[in-house]
Amino acid sequence: MSLDAIMRSALSGINASQEAMRYTSNNIANVNTPGYVRQEVVLASRSLAGQNAGVEVAEVRRVVDQFLNKELVTASGNYGYFDAKAQLHDRLQSVLGSTDTAGALHNLVDEMFTSFATLSVDPSQTPRRIDALTELKDLATGIDRLARQIQSLREEAERRIQADINQFNSVLSEIHSLNQLIAQQTATGTAPLSLIESRDQAIEKISSIMDIRAVEMPDGTVQLSTVSGANLLDKTLKQLQYNPSGQADTSITYNAITLHVISPATGLPEANGVNLDNSLRGGSLKGYIDMRDVDLPRAAVALGEFAGEVADQINAVHNQYSAVPPPNTLTGTNVGALATDPHRFTGLVTFAVLDANNEISSSYTIDFSAVGLVTLQDVINDVNANVTGGTLALSNGSMTFDATAATDGVVIQQDATTPSDRGGRGFAHFFGMNDVLEARTASHFDTGLTTTAAHGFGATGTVSIDFRGPGGDIATSYTLDFSTVGGTMAAVITDLNANFAGYASFSLDSNGKLTVTPASGYEGFDMSVGADSSARGATGMSFSRFFGLGDRYRMDAAFSMTVKQSIVDNPSMLALASLDTAAGAGIPALTVGDNSGANALTGLSDSKLVFTAAGNLPSITTSLSEYAGYYLSSLGMEANQLQSMSDDRKALQDEIRTRRDTLSGVNIDEELANMIIYQNAYNAAARLITTANEMFDTLLSINR
Repeated sequence: MSLDAIMRSALSGINASQEAMRYTSNNIANVNTPGYVRQEVVLASRSLAGQNAGVEVAEVRRVVDQFLNKELVTASGNYGYFDAKAQLHDRLQSVLGSTDTAGALHNLVDEMFTSFATLSVDPSQTPRRIDALTELKDLATGIDRLARQIQSLREEAERRIQADINQFNSVLSEIHSLNQLIAQQTATGTAPLSLIESRDQAIEKISSIMDIRAVEMPDGTVQLSTVSGANLLDKTLKQLQYNPSGQADTSITYNAITLHVISPATGLPEANGVNLDNSLRGGSLKGYIDMRDVDLPRAAVALGEFAGEVADQINAVHNQYSAVPPPNTLTGTNVGALATDPHRFTGLVTFAVLDANNEISSSYTIDFSAVGLVTLQDVINDVNANVTGGTLALSNGSMTFDATAATDGVVIQQDATTPSDRGGRGFAHFFGMNDVLEARTASHFDTGLTTTAAHGFGATGTVSIDFRGPGGDIATSYTLDFSTVGGTMAAVITDLNANFAGYASFSLDSNGKLTVTPASGYEGFDMSVGADSSARGATGMSFSRFFGLGDRYRMDAAFSMTVKQSIVDNPSMLALASLDTAAGAGIPALTVGDNSGANALTGLSDSKLVFTAAGNLPSITTSLSEYAGYYLSSLGMEANQLQSMSDDRKALQDEIRTRRDTLSGVNIDEELANMIIYQNAYNAAARLITTANEMFDTLLSINR
């Protein structure tokens, strides 16, 4: 080998050693940098014209395991999903309280029944009445509070969705910019290791927000997509857009998250975006969406089922008895009833007018099976023709029974042997004429109609109905137009079944409740009503509200639940006495010491009631207190399960990260050993240059 070749070979050794020491020094400097990936210098022999010409840096590479990187991204998405849900479920548990919390739902129920039992000892005592009303009001207020706090958690989920989207957009823009820089440097033959490092860290950051896949392209850039295949990033920048719905309400249909291409010309999102909601499989964004659209609504529906049953059962008792003295007027709620409706009642009920001494001045027991009684108007006419000093009337869907004289009172009394019944409720109860509890919407939707009855919505008005899944996706939509369907309920049901064929079927049960049965494969779907311009006669009751179409009405049964203010202000209006229809002249038909109503209220504590499937709770026959306990325990178990799954996913994420860092992280001892090796190589190359230089000097001196 010539001296010149020796010099060149030694010089290459110095250059290669310097380059290796620079990267080794960089590794040592970043030993404590989170997520830093060790950089490794690969040396190779350099040849010139087929001859060995020293050493060169063939490649500088990041020491990574692509499999572990992909697994970490997947694990981060899974953890982000369960952690997001666990956080909000934990908030929900703090709202619901534990089983030993005084204000827990089942404890409020027990305290109410205890006060009813105390009241039954002597209902004439005002303090006992006040205490019973206080406990009843506490339960109603507690239900309303829970309903509003569940809705508030949906608003919180909405805010977190917006925050996740903002962060995702910011990081996606950063990855897009890094892609461009990496492509430029790769094209010039430069290894953009620090840029790739930053990009990988950015990808890991958003992997907890959304389930993503990263595919590296030949030019060094990466393409991002969701696990389901929705393209998030390629050569062009994309951004998520979301229009928050503002303050949440049970009737709100949330807007979809859409993905838009950013126009290179304007830098603004293009108008037409791709719906991304159905493409999400994991990440905190999906977790918050599921909490907002699935888990929390299920909790609200189950609470509404409980609230509706509480109101229905207590109001049933209160409508069966009377205050002492009886009220001058009994006014029902708007149940959407029309005077032309078939009355559909069976059994017997007594309408009575009492004087200032609580003595019966006029009474009439109507037999609903009597010939000639077909419509509600027939019933009204029959009562008014046989009761002196009182008037029964139906106006705008609301039934009233008034005493003519200001000093008189009115009572509607169920027959003890053959009580009146329509849709499972007595006359006064069906119309809510002596309710003690009220809420935003009806406690039941047993209309009492049959398929042969007129629907009552006339020939105008439309109802926009979406068949929505738990993720908000719409399977199909239809607009019910009363100008194109027949006048009976059978015609309406036939029309709905024809237009939702393959998705769901509609029917009226024996109580006149409109039921929706999803088809196979659509078990988690439900009807969601948008615009509804229909009206049932002069009642103003829309089709969707009349039949309680969609989960919103089941949720609403828990909102604004309260004890009627007129009864709170005057505890003597609490109806606890039974009318003695056989009382003779001069004998009061009502007595303030009568505890039959209080006993009936107390008896509800042991009554086994049929609850329909709601939320995560199946159809079940149980008591009010036990159902409240099931409700709390089911949500508690769900919260514990989610926390356990979150902990498991976090442990898996940490384990994968540890393994990755063990391979890719900096080992200070190893790097120091490499530094010594490269320093010695540098010194050896330098000595070789010195030796070659001395040989040059020797040759030159010989020539002299």
